[in-house]
Amino acid sequence: MYFREDAWMMKEIFGLSDRALIRMVNHLFQTEYGDDECVRKEWNEHEVISVWLLIGCANRYEFQIRRFDGCLQVYAEDRGCAFHYADALEHTVVQVREPHMIYFGKNSREEFCTTLEFPGHERIILPIHTITLADSSAQRLEEAGLILFLPFLFYCVAEETKEREKKQELLEQFVLHDIPDTLYRSMKKGDLNVFDAQKLKQFCRRIMWKLLSHQNFMQNLEFQELMMGALEADIELVERIQRLEASKNAE
Repeated sequence: MYFREDAWMMKEIFGLSDRALIRMVNHLFQTEYGDDECVRKEWNEHEVISVWLLIGCANRYEFQIRRFDGCLQVYAEDRGCAFHYADALEHTVVQVREPHMIYFGKNSREEFCTTLEFPGHERIILPIHTITLADSSAQRLEEAGLILFLPFLFYCVAEETKEREKKQELLEQFVLHDIPDTLYRSMKKGDLNVFDAQKLKQFCRRIMWKLLSHQNFMQNLEFQELMMGALEADIELVERIQRLEASKNAE
């Protein structure tokens, strides 16, 4: 049911700037890649929607989108260096660390790891995260290092069982305050550039219309225009940034 839209969204998200992808990996896996590292991508769209990020020409990270019990799950795994597996023992040892469950709002992050054993008894521990999104809070998502998955929060909004007026208030708060405040904070921290932020707004706009256009409150043209307009790309801001960058390069 969601496969085609999820596949499109993953393509768009992982088509954002390399810096945004590197910042997400650094946050999730406690790595320290520089913003100028080389990033390559490999896709798998057969049974699950997944992308492999190759950073620094050797280190691999896998991201998947899954559906679980009506919620969205982001699966992120450190696959280690491509050369590690050639020397590792035939069978790896899976260890679960305790405590392994972290909650942020209604969301949860389960942490465990794969341990690679080598003939000389050396070990490499590779972390795995399974993040379940059930909370439509952009701020909590950003704090967890997953701001790139912002458009998927509209699924959480759509699944809300609140009465019509409260659901409308939730959407209004989310679109008019939570999203712009969080995107601004991410840009200020350097996790997103202005182009990433505007693209994320556009992705949110598409998903909101697809999931919520049938809602009764969205039939109010004034409210509909307010929501759609809030998620339009700020072309004037993009042009202003381009002019500033052009003037710096000319100096």
